Amino acid sequence: MIEKEITYLDNTKNKVSVFSSKNENRVTIICLPAMGVRATFYKNFAKELNSKGYNVITADWRGQGKSSIRASRKTNFGYKEFISDIKQLIEYSEIWFSNSKKLIVGHSLGGQVGSLFTSQFTEDIDGLILIASCSVYYKGWNKRTSLKLFFAGKVFYPLSRIFGYFPGNIIGFGGKEAQFVMKDWCFNTINGKYQITNSNFDYEKSLSELCKNVLTISIENDYLASKDAVENLYRKFNYKSNIEHLHLTEKETKIKPLNHFSWAKEPTCFSEIIEKWINGNVEKPVANNGYC
Repeated sequence: MIEKEITYLDNTKNKVSVFSSKNENRVTIICLPAMGVRATFYKNFAKELNSKGYNVITADWRGQGKSSIRASRKTNFGYKEFISDIKQLIEYSEIWFSNSKKLIVGHSLGGQVGSLFTSQFTEDIDGLILIASCSVYYKGWNKRTSLKLFFAGKVFYPLSRIFGYFPGNIIGFGGKEAQFVMKDWCFNTINGKYQITNSNFDYEKSLSELCKNVLTISIENDYLASKDAVENLYRKFNYKSNIEHLHLTEKETKIKPLNHFSWAKEPTCFSEIIEKWINGNVEKPVANNGYC
């Protein structure tokens, strides 16, 4: 693993971890983290994937980990900037691993934003792997959780405006996040749609037109990404997409306890599933691979 510094369009810097494979031109996997989770959390997962012959890149979201900035009253950003950062990361990956197929593996928020990115820059990505990634629309959950999410969707953005940032590290949800990150998250929570701050791009339309090879994984008893909520995300894609949905249990994975985060510490089962899926699908075209 080599750590490389990259610079985004607004001169924000980040340090990313690059795991190079001897099979350099095979597949490059861009690993996108969950909200408030550092990229180093996925080190074991990245090593597992790398051992199977894939190049792997892990990167913190701006404002987290090794990013050069932190959310504050003076430093604000949202999903629009996240998507722009992914675009830059993909361009760097093409320099490091030219002509390899590019896949996004997104965990939770990483899968949401990775899907939005792919719908806008469809030619940059050859497939999506979504782990415990869902639409956070409050109606995609049981009644008790639905009420909690509705409350969060109404409160979290106003709270971030009071503080100048979202104090997730204090209240126990996500990390210290920028105001617009929470504005975008809250809009999805209440409306079930994606309307990104300071962007005129129609993500709902582009998602509905997107045709890609997609592997989506939901996890038994995941209180942060219910099976229904996971379905609410991938059902936004065009019906011609080649979508495989796996719902995994403790018995199948042999991970105890199995939850939204524990799989990344014991990733063998997940990396084997991903390897099998890549072997069977990445070379397999879907109708009009890109937009339908």
